[in-house]
Amino acid sequence: MSDQFTAALDDAEAAHARYAEQLGLVEGRTPFAAESLPDARVAVRVNEELLQEVASHILTRAGHISVIDKRGAGKTHFRELVYDALSDGPRSDEFAIARIREVESITTRRLYTRLLDELSKYEALDVPETYPHPTDEVRQVVEDVADQLEETGLTCIVQVDQLEDAARNTRTFEQLLAGLQSIGDLGESEPVFILFLFGTPTAADRIDELRQTLSSRLVAKNRSLERFGFEETEELIARWLAWARDEEYTDGYLSDPYTASAIQTIVDRSDGTPRSVRQQCYHAYRAGARQFAADEGIEITDETIEDYA
Repeated sequence: MSDQFTAALDDAEAAHARYAEQLGLVEGRTPFAAESLPDARVAVRVNEELLQEVASHILTRAGHISVIDKRGAGKTHFRELVYDALSDGPRSDEFAIARIREVESITTRRLYTRLLDELSKYEALDVPETYPHPTDEVRQVVEDVADQLEETGLTCIVQVDQLEDAARNTRTFEQLLAGLQSIGDLGESEPVFILFLFGTPTAADRIDELRQTLSSRLVAKNRSLERFGFEETEELIARWLAWARDEEYTDGYLSDPYTASAIQTIVDRSDGTPRSVRQQCYHAYRAGARQFAADEGIEITDETIEDYA
């Protein structure tokens, strides 16, 4: 049985290599295979309206924001766009940004200390090297730093990812939400900290259930991300192929060998989220390699996907 699987590995490797060579792909760059984006050039420009809305709320300090959508909908990419712009963009001197990740077993105190750890990177802020043990005293340190943020005119964006991980445990989630509401309330006339929350609908429901006060302070509540249709899928394919050839993507870059019928089939088979679309594109690519190995042509059509995927 092991020999049989080894033979399958060898056959698949040879088929992919021949197909990649035919398409002019760089060795080791299989399109659509990576779960995370291998290069920013692969990202499709979507959610422009939501980016504009989030930018407006952040600039005016209007309140807190939650992006709530199913897994694979593109929350990570959206979060990275905002993070990169605020940390390294031309207006990064107006903001501090703190990422709070791995929240599955977080406590209120740990939320405060992670926030302080993130803010200690900013030279304009005087953050102590060690923190007191009692939670209330750590919160007082956060208040002191908040005063410094106000004095320097900085707005701190607090990104919290994968809220659903903490939502599995009611006590953990209550501690996280209590801490978030506490820092979200800091500021004399407007918030010093803007909460930027990411999670699934499960997390949103639990926020409403456990911390309605925090929920009511979300000025942009439960925003969802755009789904990919034909045009977005075609662009995604072209961008991945450009990356796999180590070429620059430009508007009009061809999506060959994917035909229009194949792209429509990918759209129909996916749920429209970037992850699902990418996975269907990969299966179509794999089908194309199998078809080419069978001397049945290079182009990927709807029939290719039906017969070989």
